[in-house]
Amino acid sequence: MYKSRMFYLFIIIGLVVSCGGSSNDEPTSVQTVPQVVETPETEIPINENKAPNVLFIISDDQGLDASAQYSLSEDLPFTPTLNELAQQGLTFENMWVTPACSTTRGTIITGKFGVNSGIESLPANLSADHEILQQYLKHNEVTEQYQSAVFGKWHLGTGSGSDTHPNDVGVDHYAGNLENLSDYYDWPLTINGVTEAVTEYHSSKITDLAANWISEQQSPWFVWLAYSAPHSPFHLPPESLHERDLPGTDSDINNNKRAYYLAAIEAMDTEIGRLLNSLDEETRANTIIIFIGDNGTPKGVIDATTYSASHAKGSLYQGGIATPFIVSGKGVSRINQRENALVTATDLFATIANIAGITETKIHDSQSFKALLSDEGSYDRNYVYTAYKSEGVTGWTTRSDNFKLIEFDNGTQELFSLVDSFAETINLLPTIDTELLEQLTNLEHFAELIHGGESISPIDITNTILNSKSQNCIDYIEQFTSTVNDVNNGLVFYGDLKISQVGDKCIFQTNAIPNHDFNDGGNAFPNNVSVQNDLFEITTSPTIAIQSTSISLQVDNAIMLNGVKVDLLAAGCYGIGNGKVGCNEMSQPWRYDPMFEANGFAVDSHNAHAQPDGTYHYHGSPLALFDDNDNQESPVVGFAADGFPIFGSNFDDQGAVRKAQSSYRLKFGDRSAGVGDPGGIYDGTYRDDYEYVEGLGDLDECNGMLVNGVYGYYITHDYPYILACFSGTPDNSFIK
Repeated sequence: MYKSRMFYLFIIIGLVVSCGGSSNDEPTSVQTVPQVVETPETEIPINENKAPNVLFIISDDQGLDASAQYSLSEDLPFTPTLNELAQQGLTFENMWVTPACSTTRGTIITGKFGVNSGIESLPANLSADHEILQQYLKHNEVTEQYQSAVFGKWHLGTGSGSDTHPNDVGVDHYAGNLENLSDYYDWPLTINGVTEAVTEYHSSKITDLAANWISEQQSPWFVWLAYSAPHSPFHLPPESLHERDLPGTDSDINNNKRAYYLAAIEAMDTEIGRLLNSLDEETRANTIIIFIGDNGTPKGVIDATTYSASHAKGSLYQGGIATPFIVSGKGVSRINQRENALVTATDLFATIANIAGITETKIHDSQSFKALLSDEGSYDRNYVYTAYKSEGVTGWTTRSDNFKLIEFDNGTQELFSLVDSFAETINLLPTIDTELLEQLTNLEHFAELIHGGESISPIDITNTILNSKSQNCIDYIEQFTSTVNDVNNGLVFYGDLKISQVGDKCIFQTNAIPNHDFNDGGNAFPNNVSVQNDLFEITTSPTIAIQSTSISLQVDNAIMLNGVKVDLLAAGCYGIGNGKVGCNEMSQPWRYDPMFEANGFAVDSHNAHAQPDGTYHYHGSPLALFDDNDNQESPVVGFAADGFPIFGSNFDDQGAVRKAQSSYRLKFGDRSAGVGDPGGIYDGTYRDDYEYVEGLGDLDECNGMLVNGVYGYYITHDYPYILACFSGTPDNSFIK
């Protein structure tokens, strides 16, 4: 087996984040795996005044439980190259990345948190508006002599449609795979915009490309070397590159994925050693090596004795955001030491710039930790932060030395002691005391400082009449505010609504305060309005379901574009209690219609009032949102829980604009006068007073119709007002 030669003069920069042990054995510290180090016979003289070369190596999907430099697993890869780099340099215990590859790469190459770079989720498309690290070095007089190149996995231009995307955003020389691999032995190689098929093992090929480019350089260089290994697809690497005895059959790979995952790490380690040994002695002595994992181990191959599978890649737990980080080579005088400072992948922008000769230590969101390479205790940071958006997990997390706070997008929080609950199994919030409350407050405050960087001035929509007819919720992404009055109580409220996108969902985060004055009726609301913290998700691609879904008390009906929800049903039914509350069984007949004036529901001029928990909500047409008397088509005013748009009352009927007509009507005759029945005529007191007659009006049973190929619900002045059922499938976020 090939074993790399390494000299103690080389520096490796490695990102390491403390990770969780098993629930039965939770280690409180991380120990170096013992290794035998070969002492070089001859020291190579170093020119301290010469600008160092920077070799930055990224491993894809390698967590701490798959790194031999950390004793968090008994099933570790054989990595002599990385072991020697760690022993001849500095290993970091507490490096934080993001839970996914593109988001981590985005923070490194821009020096900005995802909220400021636009790389918050997958898929990612880095905008050329940002000055990337390679450009930053080129544009600075001190470092303009640096030649830069990127080799291997890019994954920052998904959806760009351009093979030149790396070059377009500022990379001088690019050679690698633009996206994830589907086959390590047959993959598309793109070199500066030209793509060809390659059948050479990926880890070997990109190593060759990097070695060849480095051999041609006469000036100091910065190489970004991004291996796809050990990311899936899991496979058997060439036999000469790893130490494992594996058959390589499809069935064995499927049944023993971690063994092949670790074999890919071993193969990568061998190729890193080959690259380092390809450098002449003077070049090696003048090179600093930085090694990092871009996110944690995937759940399918994670060591379950170290982390829960739910705490793996894609999560905000330690198993998702703590990765190996090693720095070795020129400028690293702390040899075979471990560093506990809190650092993040975002900090690599400023750190590499510092290493190259730039004096600024804070650039964008990045703070340089270069001083730690030679001086223990020279780095002052009490908190770190990372965030992520995905369909499965969206939120942010902060930590201090001992405590960690996670806040998910629905407002749920989890607080951990990383000393007492190394595997993050004990949430401290249910038993929080004064001391923990102080920790929580400090962690929240630090996150607020970060979030403050994302804020642009929100759009004031106070008393705004909506006018957009776009049925796509993505077109409404923005942050909004309003200043309104609770008329009867004489109070001022501030609306707060943020609409964003995660994957194929639009996310409405709202405090449920409208953009218009409220509680202006003759009778004040029975419940006072209060600020809420609500989150609703809307699919960007709604579809008609095979069968419609009835509206109910268990599911909110819709979210309007001013952040107020629709909840059409009353909780009261005839003969149940006093008729005002307690009728939660949807099959119970004679449910009151809150919009029937004689029923005495205290709604304001906007057909809304407050629930017992203080949530302001519409029971009927929100007239303040659109111009109901205009002779033009009505705008979109909100989105139903199934994702379909809600339009105002007017539509274009073959060139003539008119109001959409419901297909519901009052039943004829008298109600049943049986036991438990109210008797009397059908007058609209109850929802059961109405019946649907297909074709009676324009709208279907759910109060929707197709206009110019777009299905949507239309607001009507009479029953059912907004919608009577869901034509699609309601999103789970609307479940109360």
